[in-house]
Amino acid sequence: MENETVKVIGGVIIILLAFFFVRSLLVTNDSYDPQMLPAAGVEIKDGVQEVVLSWGKLNYAPQEIVVKKDIPVRITADLKRLKGCFRSFTIPAFRFTKVFTEGDNVIEFTPDKVGTFPFSCTMGMGRGKIVVVE
Repeated sequence: MENETVKVIGGVIIILLAFFFVRSLLVTNDSYDPQMLPAAGVEIKDGVQEVVLSWGKLNYAPQEIVVKKDIPVRITADLKRLKGCFRSFTIPAFRFTKVFTEGDNVIEFTPDKVGTFPFSCTMGMGRGKIVVVE
């Protein structure tokens, strides 16, 4: 009986350790190294920098969007993948908040300052940043 109890407790510990290990690989935070993550595939079409904002591993994808200053930016939300509060999007530095809907899933703005600017859902659960370069 004691042998079986030890085996059960050992199995539970192994499962918990595996769970926390996998979870640590998936959870993102603000201390990530931007050099380790690819920047968004921003394309310039007809003078506008375009990127699709979608859902990644428990967060927005891409988490980093690199654009050029003084060139218009168009962010199109992938509504098939963005659900719940991730559809309520804000870029505080540019005083911009929008709820993406089926009829309106595009943000357009022209970045007028260089720097790194966070974006998030309005609840702060999903986060990322826009990096504006010269």
